[in-house]
Formats: sequence, C-alpha cells, structure tokens
Amino acid sequence: MIARTLIGSILLLAMAGAQAAMYKWKDAHGNTQFGQFPPAGVEAERMKAPRTPAPSNQSGSSLQDRVKALEEKQGQDREKAQMEKEEKERAAQLKQNCDNARKTVQLLERGGNRRYRMPDGTVKRLDEKETRRRIDESKKYLKENCS
Repeated sequence: MIARTLIGSILLLAMAGAQAAMYKWKDAHGNTQFGQFPPAGVEAERMKAPRTPAPSNQSGSSLQDRVKALEEKQGQDREKAQMEKEEKERAAQLKQNCDNARKTVQLLERGGNRRYRMPDGTVKRLDEKETRRRIDESKKYLKENCS
C-alpha cells in the first residue's frame, strides 16, 4: 500500500515538473522577450499558463446548427445550379430562334414560290404584302434579340 502511494506521488511530481515554465524579461534594448529559459543575470518574471476552458455545448455552434447551415448552403448551391441550367437552356433556345429567323429572312427574300406551312399543317401561299410583313417581323426580332 505504501509502495503504491509512493509511486503515485512520484508520478504526480514528475507530471508537475513536465510543464514547461515561461518567462518574461526585458533585454538590453528595452524589448520584451519571452522564453523557457531567461538569460543569466536578468530579472525575469515567471508567467502562469492560462487555464484551458472545459469544452461545453454553449461555446460556438452546436452540431445541429452546423448541419442546418450546411443544408442551407447545399440548397442555395442547388438553386444556383438550377438557375444556371435554365439560363443555358434560355440561351440555347434564343440561339435556335435567331437561327430560325435568319433562315426565314433568307428564304423569303430569295423569292420564288412562297408557300408557308401553318401551325395546323396546312400550306398557305403568301402574297407580296404578307411576305414583306414576315420579313420585317423576322428582321425586327433579329435586331432586338440577336447580335
């Protein structure tokens, strides 16, 4: 029993001595210096190490808060990706519309047999006035929407 107490005491003393001491002193130029070993012949102040606070759930954000923040960020990232995808689709559709308008102008200005297929599938022959109106509409669309 005495041996155990003696061994425990020796271990406690060894652990206490294992903590490195920090010292603070002023050098010859008046600058404050810090170190574990002050130079000889200098008055040094031994500094106490600050206590580390015990971990608690109150400090910082809790795990649930961090998870919630991460989920919100992921949701924002998904929304951003969706918006970028929709913007690319709009740009592709605009490009296709511009190509169609250019093709329409080219075909109508070429002249010849001016047949036009209606949305219901029927074919209609365009007179000169209707041809000019469609050319003007296509050119206006190109000017407003296509570079």
